[in-house]
Amino acid sequence: MHMHRTVFMIAGLLAVLLVGAPAVAADNGLTVLAVPPASNGQTRLQIEVTEPSLQKELRSAGVSPERFRVAVEQAGAQVTGVRRMADSSEGRYTVLAFDQSGSFSEYWSQAFGLAKDYADALGARPRHHTVAVMTFGQSKSTHCEERTAAGLEACLAKVQRLGTVQRVTRLKFYIQQAVREAASEQPLSRGGSREVIVFTDAGEESAALKVKELAREARDKGVRLHLVVFSGQGKGKGFAQRLDEMSQLAEGSGGRYIQVEDGNARQALTGLVGALENLYWLDVDFCGVKPGQTSDRLSVEALSGRATTAWSGPVSFRQRAEGRAITACPGSVTMGPAPARTGPGSQTGASSSAASPGTATGNSGSMTPPGSSTGTPGTGSTGSTTGTAAGTPGAGMQPGGSMSAPVSESASRGFPWWLLALLVGLGLLLLLVLIVLLSRRRSEPAPAPQVVALPPAAEPPPAQPEPPPAAPAVWKDPFATLPETRLVVVKGPPGLEPFYRVHKASFTIGARSGEMDLAVELPQLSGHHATVQLFKAGNVFVKDEHSTNGTFVDGRRLNPGERVQVKPGQSIRLSQHLEFTLVQPGLQPSGEPSASGEPLVAAPPAEPVAAQPSADAPRVKSRTFYAPVRGDDE
Repeated sequence: MHMHRTVFMIAGLLAVLLVGAPAVAADNGLTVLAVPPASNGQTRLQIEVTEPSLQKELRSAGVSPERFRVAVEQAGAQVTGVRRMADSSEGRYTVLAFDQSGSFSEYWSQAFGLAKDYADALGARPRHHTVAVMTFGQSKSTHCEERTAAGLEACLAKVQRLGTVQRVTRLKFYIQQAVREAASEQPLSRGGSREVIVFTDAGEESAALKVKELAREARDKGVRLHLVVFSGQGKGKGFAQRLDEMSQLAEGSGGRYIQVEDGNARQALTGLVGALENLYWLDVDFCGVKPGQTSDRLSVEALSGRATTAWSGPVSFRQRAEGRAITACPGSVTMGPAPARTGPGSQTGASSSAASPGTATGNSGSMTPPGSSTGTPGTGSTGSTTGTAAGTPGAGMQPGGSMSAPVSESASRGFPWWLLALLVGLGLLLLLVLIVLLSRRRSEPAPAPQVVALPPAAEPPPAQPEPPPAAPAVWKDPFATLPETRLVVVKGPPGLEPFYRVHKASFTIGARSGEMDLAVELPQLSGHHATVQLFKAGNVFVKDEHSTNGTFVDGRRLNPGERVQVKPGQSIRLSQHLEFTLVQPGLQPSGEPSASGEPLVAAPPAEPVAAQPSADAPRVKSRTFYAPVRGDDE
């Protein structure tokens, strides 16, 4: 009874703590594409709306500053204007950059086939769009700039005939040059969009340029990088790491990572044309910036009343503590990062800002092109009030004009309340368990002494024979407590065992030698590619660990981080070059699998079980991974 009470109290306490813990933020319907450095307390963001329902709503109902909020980690921000890029005559500039090094020769024709599909999709939307064709390797050349689909196809055919004539590739260096070229031809001050689409095999190159620095420069200039990567059979040691770099480069600039072997390259590439119809500009005023501050992070939220319907992940940008940026924020502006949320529709509790009278839009910092909307004063349903970004002395202002954050804001930036609550809760939990154990020990009555009366003058009992010596311990197979599970190798590099016996709750597979339970030297594998989980009743699950080349179960690719159950006989494939079949000799499915996912049950042995070897018999060597499995099965 005491144990049941303890379990219920522990479960209740953990539930309270988990509800209070913040969720991890991630992109959900919005992506920040361009964050130019702030100037005089202003900047102009470009965002992409990726949520289909929000796309439709914004097109039908229009947009206003009240629909968006910008949350800044170390300052406050007001959205003073918003408009859709496609509703203006702003230009669009795209660079198609082809790796012309010799290692790309086997993919050369396929890359131009994809580029022609892109040109066909672009032909249906010819409005103000210029496409340049570039080749790079040891050097680079820009061959043409076309505004019509016919002209672009002719240029692509001409460049394709040149072939791969350069010996090496300076991939990241010339990606940087393409970014600067696109930004020069279509500056942020003129609005519009800038994209670089790179066709490459991510061949060996210098590590002089860092991916994070290159992605940051692209976002500063408002240039999206899309990487179309042909991986094939891999290109030697470190190839998986270079693929990861290409993925990080695309994601860091707000672009797309397209791996041709995944099978959806054409659809993903032509989809870039339609994505241009869902770009929006947000004019933003900052306040409450600390003197001397040079960098910050922000995220964007789409609002419906006071509810957040979509949001972006945080993005770093260059902040400048100058002019109106260092003045105190008005009361309608909420300072600090976006609150924790668990999904769409959660309440933000923060107001989005209406436009401020006298907002400057023509200086170099805001980079607002002619015809952009700056919004109008209003309150809306979010409770925002009209006021200038500079504001008047009030909350947060000290005598003499110095700024200090409100008390509530300072407290929010201190020690996280949820972490403090978690520590206190764990202390109380340990104390509760200790009290329960002590109370149970005290409540148990001591055993009464037993008095045995001996008969008078009893003769001593006869001597008992000595017990025989104990038999030697019999070897026990670790699979006697948990079902035997095997990963039978179907496809892989030379040197692998025919199968691997897995007897471990969490079994990791990847290319990181010394850290993975099963390390396979394959350039197509990520460092930690996937995890196989085994439970008491025999259920097996596989989880993709955000791998570059994907994890497949019976041919279906798992989403990054997705976890699914695998039945005996199904295949587990990591990238295109390592494949296993799940075999559990002592288990079989109990009929057809039910919707509730009932656990597997033990099947009767098909043949008599061989006797276990004695302690003196030599053991058979095998690749077995095992550890105690605790906890309930799934």
